[in-house]
Amino acid sequence: MEPYGWVGRILRVDLTSRRIAEDDTRKYANDFVGGRGAAARIAWEEIPPGIDAFDPENRLIIMTGPITGTLAPTSGRFEVCGVAPQAYPRPHYTRSCVGGHWGPELKYAGYDGIVVKGRAESPVCLWINDRQASLVDAGNLWGLDVFATQRKLLETYNGKPQVMCIGPAGEKLVRIAVIQSGIENAAGQGGFGAVMGFKRLKAIAVRGTGAVRIADPERFVEVCRHVRRVAHARLSACGAVQEQEAPPLPDRKACSMSCTAGNCALRIYRTARDMVVALHCCSGSYMELKPHEAALEAALLANKLGLNHWEIVNGFRGRQGWLPRCRKAGVLTDRDFRMPFEPENADFWVELIRKIAYREGIGDVLAEGWVRAADILGRGREYLPHVAHGYQAHWNGHLYGAPKFPYWLVSALMWIMDSRDPFVHGYAQEITRWWGEGKGPLSMEKVKAIARRVHGSEKAVDPGSGYEWKAQPAIWHQNRDAVKDSLLVCDQVFPVLFSLYSGDGYGDTGAEAKLFSSATGIELSEGELDRVGERIFNLERAIMVREGRVRRLDEANLEYFRQPDYEGIRLDEERFRRLIDEFYELRGWDKATGWPKREKLEELGLKDVAVEFWNRD
Repeated sequence: MEPYGWVGRILRVDLTSRRIAEDDTRKYANDFVGGRGAAARIAWEEIPPGIDAFDPENRLIIMTGPITGTLAPTSGRFEVCGVAPQAYPRPHYTRSCVGGHWGPELKYAGYDGIVVKGRAESPVCLWINDRQASLVDAGNLWGLDVFATQRKLLETYNGKPQVMCIGPAGEKLVRIAVIQSGIENAAGQGGFGAVMGFKRLKAIAVRGTGAVRIADPERFVEVCRHVRRVAHARLSACGAVQEQEAPPLPDRKACSMSCTAGNCALRIYRTARDMVVALHCCSGSYMELKPHEAALEAALLANKLGLNHWEIVNGFRGRQGWLPRCRKAGVLTDRDFRMPFEPENADFWVELIRKIAYREGIGDVLAEGWVRAADILGRGREYLPHVAHGYQAHWNGHLYGAPKFPYWLVSALMWIMDSRDPFVHGYAQEITRWWGEGKGPLSMEKVKAIARRVHGSEKAVDPGSGYEWKAQPAIWHQNRDAVKDSLLVCDQVFPVLFSLYSGDGYGDTGAEAKLFSSATGIELSEGELDRVGERIFNLERAIMVREGRVRRLDEANLEYFRQPDYEGIRLDEERFRRLIDEFYELRGWDKATGWPKREKLEELGLKDVAVEFWNRD
């Protein structure tokens, strides 16, 4: 009998031996839910510490969650995990979340996830059709862009499968290569497209006609309606924008199955050829370049070749982009690029994107990502927009504005303790959006009341609180983000801290627990589910420590935050180190090393991890 929520099976693929087998999802789901949590447990058990991303023993772990493929709002997501080529200063284990329709299709085909190891002798495609999985030759696909690859597979397999694949950038082991599904859904961060390229796995095509069993359908539907009402009574997710000069699109496609948030950060443009083009999220930044026709071509080319938009756009974005700053300082010139070095010119980027994807000329250096490129060139490091771990600025209160001090202290804690961009929407962006220096829809009094309810003190959001009560919201959001990425739901909506649905502005932070319980039949309260999030975060920390992470390296990540923020406020390092002490104490980690203590790991049901970790019986 299949369990409720999960479909009960994980597909295991060894590309070296071409062996395909099945595993029981419940080995991981019972304690780690799915998605990010289940992937972390698999990584702890199977990925040898210290290996490179381009090693046959690296795992490409693809996991859905128990509500993926259901009506749960924003739930059509899956997680891609493994040792990431983009991670800096050396590849390490991390994650990337993907939307679209591929994840639900995998569950309809009978699998909660896929674990891929080894390396094929020649390019292959993994074809999954209702629990029938096989490796087929993909020599005819190698070299094709992501759109051509998907079209070819749609033609090959009747029934319109969902496809995730890599483009030329992944094949060339570009460290900022993505895995893409559909037109715009991608595992963007981490460089996991290069992991597929190394493994010579061109694509995974899935077709499923099954279903996801729900424990209490009537209750689940009512919970979904409730969450949808609360979520819809929020500000537009990610600040959706529609340009006035273009008409609305007649058929707007959500970025993920069951999405109720609308078109996140949708920007619509009318071109000189009278075409209407929609750009989502950071891809709208290409329109800072001119001419606009070439800017749209650059955005499309990055998609086709399989490159990470966030890395690319922060190479030119505004006056803070890496290449414009390098040009202004004279540290990079026309000679380096062997063409006119014009980072504000869209035509320059069309050519540079092609060079990066195919590793031609200076593109071979830039294909390592901006941080490694600066190291290789020996120039321009001081102008990088990167915060830590090889990832670029994102809601940290410095290069690109919000959030203001003291809110970016929480962002700083989350950044330095993670293995990647922590995507701090749940705290920094939400406060900015809902209060916004008195310009948002909620008064500071209401925001403080919600902070007391959720974080334990109004000091978590009080603009005059300084360094007080910043570790607590950081920990709460870290645990909740681990839950969100394991169920999986979208971080533009969850956790639902704020809503206009209620008179006091509070949303429903128990929404995830209600969705999980009604779907699976396993009754967990909000606090109990957060405990699972704590278990997941501590297991990920154990993986980091096994890879060499210690407190000294946490503190080394503060280099970025030593520069003044956009209001000129500087980090008080002595006070922030005391904040780190407080964070470690609240986490149950050793203050000297940053390691989770044995008793904390055992308390969280990770006794086997504690034994290996502390080398004790």
